[in-house]
Amino acid sequence: MPLGRFSYLAALLVLSAIWLLLLCAPALAHARLLETYPAEEAALAEPPEQVQLRFNEPIEAAFSPLKVSDQQGNRVDEDNARISSNDARLLMVDFKEHPKGSYTVEWRVTSADAHPVNGTYSFAVDGSAVGSEEDAGEPIEPIERSTKKEEGGFLEGGITQTAILSALLIGALAVAGFVVLRRR
Repeated sequence: MPLGRFSYLAALLVLSAIWLLLLCAPALAHARLLETYPAEEAALAEPPEQVQLRFNEPIEAAFSPLKVSDQQGNRVDEDNARISSNDARLLMVDFKEHPKGSYTVEWRVTSADAHPVNGTYSFAVDGSAVGSEEDAGEPIEPIERSTKKEEGGFLEGGITQTAILSALLIGALAVAGFVVLRRR
């Protein structure tokens, strides 16, 4: 019988370790840039109203997290970078009306794991770039500020990661309990 108790405790220890690793896994990953508007290397006929960046997880943004500069290095955004009230993964800044030319977007945000992540990309505004709007992509969040709120922290399908992990733990405990009862 002591062997049975030992195997039960070992199984419980293994399940606890797996549960702990699953809970910590999201905190070990850094935020990744998923989507930009305008798209990287896009050529637009008209300047965009906003520059928008969407990440794979909620981010924190402080101290001018998003800057848009022209070819001479002059800042051309409204210096009002902010995280969307509808989506904590979306960083945006209003763009000033400027003539054609190349623009550089610089960003720096903090991941959920408290690590800073940064990068740059460029796009161009060229009055002769007729028909190139498809390459620029669509705004990630409508400029007129959509009232439809996307739930932050939810996976596709509306199930939270915690609910999935809880279901896995309950299932594992049920299997472990079944094995222990079966041996008796």
